[in-house]
Amino acid sequence: MTDWKTPVQDAETVRRRAYVLAALVSAAAHVGILVMKVPRGEWQDLPSFLTGLAVSLLILWALLWRRLPVTRLNLPVAGAVTLATVAEFVPLVSAPAVGTQAYLTFTATVALWFGLLPIRLAAGLSGAAYALFAALVLTRPAPDVTLLTYLACVTIVVGMVASFGQRVVTHQQQAAAFEQESLTDPLTQLPNRRALLAQLRTLWPDAGPRRAEFALVMLDLDRFKSVNDHLGHTTGDQVLRGTGLALRALIGAGLPAGTLLARWGGEEFMLLLPGVDAQEAYGVTERLSGAVLPLQAHLPALTFSGGAALSHEVASLDDLLALVDLRLHAAKAAGRAQVRWDARAGVPLR
Repeated sequence: MTDWKTPVQDAETVRRRAYVLAALVSAAAHVGILVMKVPRGEWQDLPSFLTGLAVSLLILWALLWRRLPVTRLNLPVAGAVTLATVAEFVPLVSAPAVGTQAYLTFTATVALWFGLLPIRLAAGLSGAAYALFAALVLTRPAPDVTLLTYLACVTIVVGMVASFGQRVVTHQQQAAAFEQESLTDPLTQLPNRRALLAQLRTLWPDAGPRRAEFALVMLDLDRFKSVNDHLGHTTGDQVLRGTGLALRALIGAGLPAGTLLARWGGEEFMLLLPGVDAQEAYGVTERLSGAVLPLQAHLPALTFSGGAALSHEVASLDDLLALVDLRLHAAKAAGRAQVRWDARAGVPLR
């Protein structure tokens, strides 16, 4: 079954792509610089560029092969870039002057600190680094005080912009987390009623024609009330928590992209099958009809009833929801433990 992507997961995907793109650009830039410098015998900055290339390749390896979360890379990347910057600046101690490249490297490193590290830590590192860099510049025979002053201004501006950017990102992450909570059922961790309705409205807007064919199946646990009454609500909650995994196991794999299993409310669940025809939808419901939920051994054996419909059977989304509910009640009236495609008693499944 297709995994449901939450807003937080979407944000992680965007950050991951940005990280991969930045690492690819960085690796290409370092290779280009090395290709130009090595033939000319310019070995002075070779360690720092090799370090930068190694860091870029390690980031790509961590993201593409190890699939590490982006947030776990922030501190290691900041540390590695700091070491590369130090390696570039150490030879300047004995150099007669500090070149423009050193100013650019310092600015880029400060921007990276503010982008990856907590604001206070980045500010402290930037202040200490600027003091050391200023001491390095001022001890040269002909220091460029004007350029050093501009660098101080640029460092402050970079810090302010990065601080604002971090606040924006933090608010976006909080908003994504709140949205995820609002779309997730807290007990089962499945998408909730609101999430399913949002997905349904992308397939069938309130104002407009249906955009794609799909099937909808409403499922309801049989005799669930007796579980709460005789075994307690704790056991009932355990049953509900296990129902999502149990239904996924019964439904099987190979379903279309966008397939969604959601908790509709109480002991009711909904299965959305986008882009399926009648035969494919019947195949899924036949696997469900009459099945016993494969719950943990200490939990009671339960069956479920269901009502299913195809989107082209009705004229609106509200009619579709009413139809699957009607067919669910027909399944209950016909003896439970079945999924029905009709609302008439005594009619076979198909």
